[in-house]
Amino acid sequence: MVSHKKLVNVYLPEELYQALIAYQDQLGFDEVSDAVVPILAQFFHKGGEIKRYATVEQLEALEGKLTHMSKQVAQLTQVIASAAPTEATRTVPKVGSEYTRPTLTAHQRSVAFGSTNIEDEEDEPDEILYDFLEPGRPPSP
Repeated sequence: MVSHKKLVNVYLPEELYQALIAYQDQLGFDEVSDAVVPILAQFFHKGGEIKRYATVEQLEALEGKLTHMSKQVAQLTQVIASAAPTEATRTVPKVGSEYTRPTLTAHQRSVAFGSTNIEDEEDEPDEILYDFLEPGRPPSP
C-alpha cells in the first residue's frame, strides 16, 4: 500500500520536545506525529479546520489591555493639561524676570591714517577702470 504522507525526521531541543509532548497529552493524541500535523497546518495556514479567529480568552485579554491603555492616555492628557502654562501666565511677565535695557554709551570713533602722502592712498575708481579701456580710445568725461 502506498502512503501519500511524507516522513520528516526532526531533532528537537529538549525544551521544544517537552512542549510538544505536553501538547500531545493535552489534546489526547496517541502519536507525536498526530500532534505535529495540526501545528504545521496552523503555521502554514493549511487545512479547513484551522481556526482563524480569536478565542474568547484572547478577546477578553485584548479588551483588558485596551481598557488599561485608555486609562493611561486619560492620565497623560491630564498631566499635559496641568503642566501646560495657561495663556495668562504666558503673557504676563513674572516678578524678577522683566527685561532690563542695558545702558548704552556712545563712543566717538577716531580714524587715523598711516600716511598723508597722496600717492600711498588707493587709486580712485576711475583710475582703476582706465586700465580696462581699449588702447587708443580716450576716456569719456
